Amino acid sequence: MARGEVDPPDHEVDLHGLRPEQALRRLAQELHALRVSGATRIRIITGRGWGNLEQKPILRGHVETWLRGAEAARFRVVRFEVAAKGGALDLTLE
Repeated sequence: MARGEVDPPDHEVDLHGLRPEQALRRLAQELHALRVSGATRIRIITGRGWGNLEQKPILRGHVETWLRGAEAARFRVVRFEVAAKGGALDLTLE
C-alpha cells in the first residue's frame, strides 16, 4: 500500500437508490451480519443525493440520524465520518 493510503473497508453496503425506510432496514440487517462476521470497518454508500425530484440530499441525513440513535448503538457503532469520496460514510464497529 502506498504511503498516505487508508486501509480499505472490510465491507461496503450500497444504499443509494433506496427510500430512507428501506435503506435503514437494509443497514440494520447488514450491520447485524457484519458484526457477527467480525467486520470492524464498513463503508455505507448513500450517494450524493441529487437523484430525487427536489435535487436535495435526503438519504445521508436519515442514515446519520439513525447512526446517532439507540438502534445503531446495539450494533456497537463506535464512530462514523464522511468518506473521502463524499458519497459514503465510513463506520467503525467495536
